[in-house]
Amino acid sequence: MRQAIYIVFIFSILSCSNSKKSDNLKSEKNQLPINQIEKVIEKRFVYEFYVDSLKREMIYELTKKINDSSIIYHYKNLSDSEKNKSFKFLKKSNQLFLLGTEFELIKEKHYSDKNLSESDFDLYVLAESIDDGNGPMFFNPEYGILNLDNGWGMDLIYLKRGQKAELAKELIKTLKEKTFYKAGSCCTSP
Repeated sequence: MRQAIYIVFIFSILSCSNSKKSDNLKSEKNQLPINQIEKVIEKRFVYEFYVDSLKREMIYELTKKINDSSIIYHYKNLSDSEKNKSFKFLKKSNQLFLLGTEFELIKEKHYSDKNLSESDFDLYVLAESIDDGNGPMFFNPEYGILNLDNGWGMDLIYLKRGQKAELAKELIKTLKEKTFYKAGSCCTSP
């Protein structure tokens, strides 16, 4: 009889210890990896200009997925999914990618407007010049992109708050004054 009680006792201890291991394994599976992804969602008001005329105003939802090595910015158009855009920023090399196209940093802290962002914007251009390729882009990791020039007369301005279109147009003018094109490449103004 003692042997039977002893066996039941041992079996119950093993059973409890296995269930604790099972619980531990389940909680380990639910833990995020060391390079944890942080997700931030913000609104952006986008002003689309074509040859200096306001074409449309759109509302986007910006989702930033941040980990140790990169930040992915997904700009979701709330009314037209064909206008969605995604960028990837590699922290270590300061590289920026749009649809697999690489943009390189050519000037740090090139543009500042504390009403837009506490951090200054860096100037990025296409790493390899392409006919009718995207123009210069202002970007900082906290804010994301400030503007996008598609090279065909279309300019997009990404703002955190809805503003008057005149402000966005002035911003385009200011940004263009900060850069100029020379033989298919972008240079900064003195």
